[in-house]
Amino acid sequence: MLARALKFRDAFTSLKECDRSYKSLPSEDEWDRGQKICEFLKPFSTITTFFSGVRYPTANAYFLQVWKIECLLMKYASCDDPVMKEMAKKMRVKFSKYWDEYSLVLAMGAVLDPRLKLQILRTAYDKVDPRNAEKKVEVVKKNLKKLYEEYGAKFQSSSSTSSATPTPYELLTESPLEDDMNYELFELERSIQPGLDNKKTNLEMYLEDPRLDTRSFTDIEVLGYWKDQGQRYGDLASLACDLLSIPITTVASESAFSVGGRVISPYRNRLLPKNVQALLCTRNWLRGFAEFEGDVEDYFDEDNLDKDPTTTASSSAI
Repeated sequence: MLARALKFRDAFTSLKECDRSYKSLPSEDEWDRGQKICEFLKPFSTITTFFSGVRYPTANAYFLQVWKIECLLMKYASCDDPVMKEMAKKMRVKFSKYWDEYSLVLAMGAVLDPRLKLQILRTAYDKVDPRNAEKKVEVVKKNLKKLYEEYGAKFQSSSSTSSATPTPYELLTESPLEDDMNYELFELERSIQPGLDNKKTNLEMYLEDPRLDTRSFTDIEVLGYWKDQGQRYGDLASLACDLLSIPITTVASESAFSVGGRVISPYRNRLLPKNVQALLCTRNWLRGFAEFEGDVEDYFDEDNLDKDPTTTASSSAI
């Protein structure tokens, strides 16, 4: 509403000259402050819409967006305008309250984005809190490693039944010299303590691999990437798919602020029972399309919904 009113700034001035009873014309300072407030709130509106859409983005996209909000609040909290400064300070108090709860989950999701990893995470933390940046990165890395170890234990337990360790007698060949070498190798491997094995985990290999270029992979599907990398990273790919698919918001903004009722899809909730049943049965198929336009909703108006589908089908066939 404020953005629309600013477009008619000159019109309100003309209205004051034409209508003497118009007494609520904003002053120039109020217009300028409204412009600043609009510029200040516009990124919040964009990011909130991005977060709370019906089609949720994967969890890796949340961290940088929340980081942008914190940088914006820090910027306005130190500006020269006392009104904007006070507003930003109050917003930052509430923001910090919820950010502390979700920062760890959001950060781990960002690390599992092959374009970000720990390098971007460290840079982002350094911008907002340089004193504790390295400490926060270590906390994220520690918790991600702990979560990965839990997944690794489940992964090994599920695959242990299918792959058993061979015994020395199963390594016998027709060459006595080769048999002796195989037996010695088996004994050496068995004598190695787990802590002395220098084999890197999938998580360590992933973190050491170079990042993907952000400019070359702007539209990458992160879940599709981990699906393709399942053979290479194994249990880490399973962890990434589970973690990245966690929705941070549980209610879509279209549903929370809908005037006509809860919007669960492009169809309204005024449907006949037989049509609701038909839509639920074909829900997965319908959602296979990229986008739904308003034409689909217009088709399911009251006139069409009151008609018998069998009658409609027969008439269209004729």
